[in-house]
Amino acid sequence: MKRVKFFSTTDLAVGGYLNRVEKIILNFNENIEPSINDILELYNCTLYIDNKVFFSQWSDEHKEKLKARCKIIKGFIARYFSSINEMNIELLVETLHWQYKDDLLKLFVQYHLRERIDEKIFANILTKNIFSITQVCQQPQLVEYYEIVVKHSLLERPSNAELLFDKYIVDSRTNKKQLHFPKSLSKDEMNALITNYIDSTEANTSYLQLIINNHNTKEFSVTDEHRWKAKKRKESIERELFSNSLGVSFEYKFVFQKDAPELVQHKLDGKVLEIVYDQTYLEQELEFETILNNFIWIFEFIDSNGRINFVNNISTRTSILDVIQLKAKRDYPVNEAFKISETLSDASMALYYSFLKKKNVRLEDVLEWFFKVYLKEDFTVSDYVFTAPSKGSSYREKCRDILPEIEYVLQQFKCYVDYGEINHEMLALSSSGLPLNQVPSLIKNKYIYKKDILNPIFYHLFSDQTLLGYLENPGKDSATFYDLLVKHKVHIDEFKDYQRTELQYLIDSDYISINDGFLMWKNPARIKILYELYHYNVISMYRLSDMLQAEVKLMHQENLVVFESSLFSKSEQDMFDYYLNNSKFQNGPQLRNKYAHGRLGNAANSNEDINYKNYLLILKLLITIIIKINEDFCLYESKSLQN
Repeated sequence: MKRVKFFSTTDLAVGGYLNRVEKIILNFNENIEPSINDILELYNCTLYIDNKVFFSQWSDEHKEKLKARCKIIKGFIARYFSSINEMNIELLVETLHWQYKDDLLKLFVQYHLRERIDEKIFANILTKNIFSITQVCQQPQLVEYYEIVVKHSLLERPSNAELLFDKYIVDSRTNKKQLHFPKSLSKDEMNALITNYIDSTEANTSYLQLIINNHNTKEFSVTDEHRWKAKKRKESIERELFSNSLGVSFEYKFVFQKDAPELVQHKLDGKVLEIVYDQTYLEQELEFETILNNFIWIFEFIDSNGRINFVNNISTRTSILDVIQLKAKRDYPVNEAFKISETLSDASMALYYSFLKKKNVRLEDVLEWFFKVYLKEDFTVSDYVFTAPSKGSSYREKCRDILPEIEYVLQQFKCYVDYGEINHEMLALSSSGLPLNQVPSLIKNKYIYKKDILNPIFYHLFSDQTLLGYLENPGKDSATFYDLLVKHKVHIDEFKDYQRTELQYLIDSDYISINDGFLMWKNPARIKILYELYHYNVISMYRLSDMLQAEVKLMHQENLVVFESSLFSKSEQDMFDYYLNNSKFQNGPQLRNKYAHGRLGNAANSNEDINYKNYLLILKLLITIIIKINEDFCLYESKSLQN
């Protein structure tokens, strides 16, 4: 029978183990000589009771009985560990079950075995490879007491460099290890370990990428030589891996079709996504205002709520790679959904830019028109300055020229919001840049964000980890409880007993009700708001209907959501930072920094194909800025008319 193991109070295995936990505790007999695995199983049983993991049908009297038995068991465990010494520990660990290794090391510390086990014996144990160096480094007292032994083991294998990255670089959301290293581990020793790792056959491309991207700190840094060697090593490994690999490909096709039945059509055929645009419409509609609107309605740069479509939304997971992929603490979360939206928006940008060029329309002229003509005529905003790159300049020069223009566009907008006019003389005296999170909005309470108090509700409604969408009915089984209720008529009797507690939580919280035994949303408007907040992280308040705005105000009164005001939402700010800067994220193109400091577009690195691709990306970002500025003026004017 599978031995008991305690992971956490929320682990899905809890229910499966609890019957055995109860049986072991009640049948515990001090007179039977246990093995080390028996002792550690008893220890894990006590963890269930200590953490109050009980069956709902257990009475208070039964719970107290189990607690009393656990006190006896803990004394028995303590006496067992007092009998462990240098003579028997090596034989004991050789019989250790793999799932109890961490437990033994914890109890090694708890029962002060270090007072009876010297460094030589501990070193012998480590050479047997029963415990990994990772498991040892998770116990700070072991690292401190056996410092010389641990450091020797750490430096012995190049692959242990990954532990340095796990501790100092990898995002804690993708790496749960709390690691501790010997205080005597020097910077030179860490550098040598990293160098050996890069050159070794054990080098992993994910960790090599972390070295390439790493943003040095006082705690941990890599050298430029490390970055360069890691880049070359990664390229070498990838060439070898993919040279003979067929892989799995997904193809995108972008097609212009005369008199197409729709302005834009998406056709999915197996592993080919074909996007068809109505060429006739695009050829006929070449007015500057329509061209900009096409990025909204045809190329879908923003959604119906005014949110930029190609930002990362953490909740949208499309691949197991998103879960297992290593991410640094300062990485922008580039998941598969983000890569797809990025690919589609980049491709449509390139396609339309080339299309307009063939029709003798410079997109840059359209952008100049927006600032110099449109804003003045439609919103009486005078003196907005924007100078597009010249027609004859190279793409390297275009990139260098347009990036400062974008920053000045945002500075002018902030000046207008703050003072009601654009004061170029005052702006010329400013010596500081404008962080994206400091670009204001004309509109008060523009964006809605959730508070952490909503996390349990999000989990129960939208997570695929709750099993509330699973009824053991293939005709109804759904990934989430929300999907189940939206798609099917569901009776309370279709749920198992273990699901009823979570259902009762939703009932008690006034999210669902039961009518003739069938589950229903108690407040559909609130569910819609929660859905948007979960999947998109933000909602634009004044793009909602009056009914939904009223519901949001109620949620604000209940302290469930907060309002904030800025030109860009937080996720949009992060997206711009990812592409343009390196102040917040380390894994982006860093276009503004690289062109400003000559690392892109200089003589050594000049490549017009790369510069052309980067220029289109910069134009894509500028167009979204224009869309957001226009939206802000439109919403502000609309609210002013209502008032």
